[in-house]
Amino acid sequence: MRRELWAGLTWTGVMVLCVALRVTLGATDTSYLVTIAPYMLVSAGTPIAVLVGTLRHRPPHRAGWFLLAAAQAVYAVADGMTVRDDWLGSFLEPTPADLVYFASYLLLSAAVLVFIRRRTPGWDIPSGIDALVVSISAGLLTWIYVLQPLTSDSALPLNAKLTQSAYPVLDLMVLILAVRLVMGTGTRGPVLWLLLSSLTLMFSVDTAYAVEGIADGGAVDEAYLDAMWMISLGLLGTAALHPGIRRFDQRSDTALPDASPARLGVLAVAVLMAPGVQFIQWLRGEPVSVPLISAACAVMFLLVLARMYGLVTAQRRAAVTDSLTGLHTRRHFTQALAVECRRATRAGHGVGLLIIDVDHFKKVNDGYGHPAGDQVLREVARRLAAGSRAGGVIARYGGEEFVVLAPHTGPGELYALAERLREEMAGLPVDIGGDLLSVTVSIGAAVAVGPDPEALLHDADEALYAAKAAGRNRAILSPAG
Repeated sequence: MRRELWAGLTWTGVMVLCVALRVTLGATDTSYLVTIAPYMLVSAGTPIAVLVGTLRHRPPHRAGWFLLAAAQAVYAVADGMTVRDDWLGSFLEPTPADLVYFASYLLLSAAVLVFIRRRTPGWDIPSGIDALVVSISAGLLTWIYVLQPLTSDSALPLNAKLTQSAYPVLDLMVLILAVRLVMGTGTRGPVLWLLLSSLTLMFSVDTAYAVEGIADGGAVDEAYLDAMWMISLGLLGTAALHPGIRRFDQRSDTALPDASPARLGVLAVAVLMAPGVQFIQWLRGEPVSVPLISAACAVMFLLVLARMYGLVTAQRRAAVTDSLTGLHTRRHFTQALAVECRRATRAGHGVGLLIIDVDHFKKVNDGYGHPAGDQVLREVARRLAAGSRAGGVIARYGGEEFVVLAPHTGPGELYALAERLREEMAGLPVDIGGDLLSVTVSIGAAVAVGPDPEALLHDADEALYAAKAAGRNRAILSPAG
């Protein structure tokens, strides 16, 4: 592992050296081409670093990294065109370099989008809502302090307004995707944080550059802005050279991220940003953007409510769902059984219950290991869900035991269901690492027309023990049913 880190450390060292040279040369009377050379070295080296890291570490899915390398290559070309324009004194907007920069932003956005889709199953709506809340807050700041001053500047021609406004809009698009990337599920590690740091720094420096332009320059030394851009580019190269890119886009098992304290803190800051900006405008005697800020607050409030609803729904689902099999939990089954028994008493119809036990399950665990046992339980659960009729409740009762609650069911119909499920279990072996394992079940069935769920459970349990005593792989209906 240490040897694999040397390339990234070397690139980082080169980047730091170039940053120091750019800042040092910026304070001297050195010619423009010499002063800008360290910046161009990092700019041109970044796509090479990304490409080398991708080819060296060979991540399973390389499309995102190749798009990232292409984006940085196009960005380096645009930087070269900008240096030429600065050297020749050509500033008619939009310049060809602007159009090339725009293309690099689109490629960069495509790369981040590929990472998001690879890392997270489904659309991951909770993370999308979180990212949207942060993006609305960032978009509000961008509009108030960058876009509004640009668009209201009567001295700027229309083409210059459009060109200069495009950069913060594209930056905001990249930031939205970056926030969505980090808030989604997937592996955490140095690669993710390096990418996030790079994209966040790029957004911050681009915004500072735009604000400086609105303020007629002079607020920030250009050498320091270049240094920040160089660090942003360098971090991208370091991320690609890190061996962690092999696991970076591994698909997560779940699409529901936790509501961690850090996530809630970010959302709190984002939501409070809008009223904070309004207060600062009022405090400084500036025109207060009441309609815009009020609309932003209202939208973020609704998004936070939607997020809270999603969290409550997810917690409720987790409380009634067995994490291994995806079936209902014993607690949910117990509640449903009591409800159905009361309904059966009032309506005078039967309620059927099956208790299903996987035969010789301990031998599976002992002979093949617990992961194989888990696979068997998942397969049994899948077949139960596929073979049971609609309207029933299927749950994992405990260990290798399952229950099927079948309302409005008589003894004959319940026994037929039990036999069908038993045959489906025994009819198709389970593939365990290439070994075909025959899995059978014993089933106890009982029907009740009364309010006592404990009596129904007792009858079905007695029938299950009778099925086991009779040799297993069979279904027995309780005489009480």
